[in-house]
Amino acid sequence: MKKIWYVLGTLIVLMAVTLSAGCISSPSDTPTPVTPVPTTTTPTPVPTPVEVMQGQELTITDTGNTITIGISQRKFSSEAEDVLAKGSSANPTPAPGQYAVMLKIAETFDGGESTAKLVSPYHYEIYVNGIGYPAVPAVLPSGYTDFPTTNILKYATAEGWLAYIIPQGDAKLAYEVKEEPLGFIRINY
Repeated sequence: MKKIWYVLGTLIVLMAVTLSAGCISSPSDTPTPVTPVPTTTTPTPVPTPVEVMQGQELTITDTGNTITIGISQRKFSSEAEDVLAKGSSANPTPAPGQYAVMLKIAETFDGGESTAKLVSPYHYEIYVNGIGYPAVPAVLPSGYTDFPTTNILKYATAEGWLAYIIPQGDAKLAYEVKEEPLGFIRINY
């Protein structure tokens, strides 16, 4: 009986040594080479903003929605300054070398993926010689409606006045989304 225990014990020890020999290995100093996966980056194309002449409508498609923008009336220099002065004595006045500009802008939501579209004065800047000038806050006299911040449904139009103080130069009204101009209307003054 002792022999059976001796043989059985020897078998267990041999089996344990055999099993553990496959699991134990010496550490390797050479790292396993990793082959990099080649990646190609395709640059996102930035659309060139559309530009139209004064008197023409600007049509833009952005995020699946199409809008049409037009300038229905405009006032420059002393005419715009007179309107701003009638609105409030606190309205901004141009410094020497600058001009007051007032534009009556109409924005129409022509349709698209959304059922409504945000309209805001913050979407409009006048660029002169490559530099953007936002609309200035101004109190307008009666008969002049401020350009609204609102939502409009498909085929609706929002219209109102925006005032700017700009230097002399090549001027264009820009429609912007996230500070990126999507289109321009040239302004002759």
